[in-house]
Formats: sequence, structure tokens, C-alpha cells
Amino acid sequence: MIPTAASRPLQHETPFEQVATRLPDWMRPHLPRKWVQLGRVLLLRLPPALEDERQPVAAAYATLPGVEAVMRRPRIGGELRQPRLPQLLFGSSAETEVREHGLRYRLDLQRVMWAPGNVGWRAGPRGPAAVAALYAHPGPRAVLDCFAGVGYFALQFARHWPAAQVIAIEKNPVAVEYLRQNVALNGLANVEVIESDCRDVTHKADIVHLGYIGDSARFLSHAASQLCNGGAIILHDAFRRADYGVRRSRDWATVPDPLRRELERAAPGLRVTQVARVKEYGPATAHLAIRLEAT
Repeated sequence: MIPTAASRPLQHETPFEQVATRLPDWMRPHLPRKWVQLGRVLLLRLPPALEDERQPVAAAYATLPGVEAVMRRPRIGGELRQPRLPQLLFGSSAETEVREHGLRYRLDLQRVMWAPGNVGWRAGPRGPAAVAALYAHPGPRAVLDCFAGVGYFALQFARHWPAAQVIAIEKNPVAVEYLRQNVALNGLANVEVIESDCRDVTHKADIVHLGYIGDSARFLSHAASQLCNGGAIILHDAFRRADYGVRRSRDWATVPDPLRRELERAAPGLRVTQVARVKEYGPATAHLAIRLEAT
């Protein structure tokens, strides 16, 4: 028996439909079908066709559950990795709280960076198996987290290794403000926050973490000088395939020889032991996480 219209199960309205029904029909083909929600703030990429209608469009997306502010998704740049020309489209503030892997992060998305796509990697040693393997250590006494931001990695290190002293170094004063808040918010007593260029800080550590996308290798020599015997450096950076003779993304499963030589020259006495591709970072460019250990 074919069910009548009255007896068919009700279709639940999708989030996109919830937004689209509040706006004129001509907008539907142009409306973003993907977005990122970080706590109370929703981040959008608006197409040119909707620029003149950005405020009513943002107001429609603000009707989604839990959304109190809508912001244009910013580009990140500059030495301090800050949002460039951020624009709040709806609401009075882009301050929000993000919860990941049992920890809370407070930040203002108009003032500091947050990378929505790095969820598993931000967990570090508390992450999925492939991530945890790159960060493995039986029990560091000290961890040096350079470019700590608002605490993406430092808080996870502190929770995973409660007996370790975690030194979180950050140069951006706005990020430092939120980093200190987040340490207190999560009740972590084993984190020391230092507002400084990491090259001006000397502190021996079993793990040195470099997360400066764009030029981490420039800081590798100093990181190596701070490493205790038996320790490891974990480095995050973006690398272009053409620069290292890599033809396909899957070829990053091993470190190409030119990149290995470049890194090991920058940190004499260390060797590359592991590599993992975090994500594609742009055209023919990959974000890699690389582990170096003492020879």
C-alpha cells in the first residue's frame, strides 16, 4: 500500500532550509551551505552576489541554534598570526568559548586566531592514535610550547602530563591575555605563561613544540638548544610540494630527502623520525607535523 501524503513521516527542516526560508528565493543558489560554528559565533564566507545583503543574510544565519553572532570568516596573517580585516555581521561581540577534548578555550575571533579544522591535532598526546604517536613520551618533566596562542596545545599538554611543567610562550599580548584566562578557566596549576619571543626564553625541556605555520624552521636551532637528552621537537609548518620534489599529497607519508636535509641542517644532532600530513594548506601545499629526536 502506497502511503498517503497525510501518513508520510514529517521531514525535518535542515539548518540550511531554516536559513533559506527566511530570505528571498533569489538568494538560495548563493547562500553558503557550509559554515563553522565556534561556540556562540558562526563564521561565514559570503559570495559577491550577497555582499549588499550581508546584514539580512547574517541575521538569518543567527537564527540557527546557539548562534548569537555571525562573522565573516577572516584571513590570518602577519607575524602575530592575527585575523585580517575581521567583520562582525551580526551581534555585538565575537568573544566566544570553544570546548574541545574536555577543555575550555575563551577567545575573541576578531582579535586572535583559531583554526577550525585542526580539532584532532590540537589534542596532541590526547588525540587519535596517529596524532598521539607523534607526541608520545613516557613522562616529560618540562614541555616548552612556543607560539602558544590562546593555549591550543599547551592546555592539552598540561592535562595529559599533570606532573610536567608546561612553559607556554606567546608574543601576541591579546593572545596572552586569553591564554592566562584559559589556564585559570581549566584549573591547570602546571602551566607557566611567558609573554615573549620564544628565542628570548631559555628553559631546558623534554619536548619542544613549534607551531608557527609559515616559518617554524627559522626557530628550530634555538629549539634544539633547549632540548634535554632523549627529548623531541614537534614542528608544524606548511610546505610546498614543488619545493621538495613531491608529486602527490600521499607522498608526504615520508619526509622527502631535501626537506629532511634542510631540517637536520637547522638542528645539528637531531634527526627526523616521524612525519604526518595534517591537512592541505593551499594549492599544492600541505600542513605537516614532523618529529625530530636526538641522534
